[in-house]
Amino acid sequence: MEKRLYVRKEESMKARDVDLLSYLEAKGETFVKEGQYYRHTKHDSLLIKGNMYAWNSRNETGYGAISFAQMYYGMSFPQAVLDINKGDYKEVAHSHEQPSVSTSKEPFRYPKELEVQDQTKAKEYLIKERHIDPRLVHWLFQKDLIAQDKRNNVVFKWREQGGKGKVIGTDRQGTVPMKNKRGSFKQVLPNDNPHTGFSVDVGKPTSIHFFESPIDLLSYWSIQGKGLQNTRLISMNGLKPKTVAQSYLTARREGLPIKELILAVDHDQGGKEFIKKMKQIVNADLIKKKLPSTGKDWNDELKKGAKEKPFSKYFSSSRTKPNEQERSMNG
Repeated sequence: MEKRLYVRKEESMKARDVDLLSYLEAKGETFVKEGQYYRHTKHDSLLIKGNMYAWNSRNETGYGAISFAQMYYGMSFPQAVLDINKGDYKEVAHSHEQPSVSTSKEPFRYPKELEVQDQTKAKEYLIKERHIDPRLVHWLFQKDLIAQDKRNNVVFKWREQGGKGKVIGTDRQGTVPMKNKRGSFKQVLPNDNPHTGFSVDVGKPTSIHFFESPIDLLSYWSIQGKGLQNTRLISMNGLKPKTVAQSYLTARREGLPIKELILAVDHDQGGKEFIKKMKQIVNADLIKKKLPSTGKDWNDELKKGAKEKPFSKYFSSSRTKPNEQERSMNG
């Protein structure tokens, strides 16, 4: 039987007085200062202010090193106290007021400094591995809707007004499999409005297409090609009824005559249940479904129908202007 740990009251009081940032930096965690906050360099939505913390993407908030160690490192209360007291850290002055560190009201700041000029890894991933139409990929880079960051991730920028407005959030998609884990890195940066996503207008929208991911969105667009006209494409990052409802209201406020909400979700039980649920929430006459016919999702569908194409011409470092085909992607 595992020996149970006990700590004395004075030990827990000592640990409670430890400065959170000092403790975490000694543990090897790294942060960048942003105004009154410290942002974790690996987990962008994890913020420290004084001895308060908020991990917004996981809806975790708390105060002090003990609470943080339990939440982040999975320690028990005694384990956290003993681990904290092993070090010699500065103390923090206590205050009766503990304002929230959450940045729900703080304007989203896009980390432009993480972008790189080189687009090779992102283009190779999207075109060669995911089979996205190369003309579409180059057009998205030209329009500053996607980028490559320092870790070779593809960055999908959430812009207002169907890709024309300011950046209000981002997805990050890894381009290589993670070690000892299934799949590749994925991350959504926290933002002022979580009920939106990566979005692009094709022509002047009279409909909205909803997808479970940016990759599915681009896969569907690649399949449809020039047959896709006058619609807004939106990634929900899952199956989110609030994203559908809010996107419809936002489009109407923009003065767009939206006549259809097309749910282009995965062809599985979750997708089917989502469509059924949305017909109960939103006017059923507005809801249309569009499911992959041969694959589970739209990228599967694209890959199954893809033919081998030469990619070398799309990776010329000297090529900076879109060709006629790419300009046509503008709808």
